[in-house]
Amino acid sequence: MYHHAVAILPGARQKSIVNKSEDQILSDVVIPYVSDGIIKLAWGAKTQSYQVIDLQVYRTEKAWDKKDGVPLDQITKGCFNYASRLIKKAEQRLGTKTHRVFIIMPIQGEKFGSQEEQRIHAEYDKRFESLEKALGKFDCVAIRIDKEHPLDDLVGRIKEEINKAKFLVADLTDERPSCYYESGYADALRKPIIHVASKQSVLHPGTNTKIHFDIHKNVAFFTNLEELAQKVSAAIEKNRGVLLTANEPAKPALAVGE
Repeated sequence: MYHHAVAILPGARQKSIVNKSEDQILSDVVIPYVSDGIIKLAWGAKTQSYQVIDLQVYRTEKAWDKKDGVPLDQITKGCFNYASRLIKKAEQRLGTKTHRVFIIMPIQGEKFGSQEEQRIHAEYDKRFESLEKALGKFDCVAIRIDKEHPLDDLVGRIKEEINKAKFLVADLTDERPSCYYESGYADALRKPIIHVASKQSVLHPGTNTKIHFDIHKNVAFFTNLEELAQKVSAAIEKNRGVLLTANEPAKPALAVGE
């Protein structure tokens, strides 16, 4: 039998791990998912960590071949999702740990709304994916609370993730009160925070971003996704000792450089 795992990621994205044995799916996917809600996937020489919202596991008698042109979801249509069975097997075992990084950012727009709403929604999804890749280079996994998958007690869930995070990246673009609230909560816990913001508003292109309070000197401003990734990577390198090795952060706000 061939086993296929489908991991549902923030933003309703999916990653598939196909044609594996049950033991491989259990050790490589299910155990890490049960351990801390993340999985690591290798693509050639690169390894990337992903937050997983939901996990599905199917099995088929024949291997799936992408070249056949038949989508995986057609092959597994009607198959029993027995992820819960494997999750039970994994509950008493520990998976590989990695650094959890909570992403504070506006979750705005609508995936299936007007063109303007879709533009806004897509922009923040692209920002998250850019951060996800940048953080992956430091064995970190990006975590956010995604409105595509509403959770009970949303504020409690956010606080829980902030408490578990090694550090945070806070996108303060568009001056959203919720982002300042989450950033303030993390600051009170003395969690290190890398503050970023695009130079111009996403909601109102052409309008400069305003940063409130006294954190403006520690905000990395960017104009595109490449610059966002570069500045976050540089901040991590500059503060590696605080972010990735120290048990108790020495300061909540980090120098991000120019």
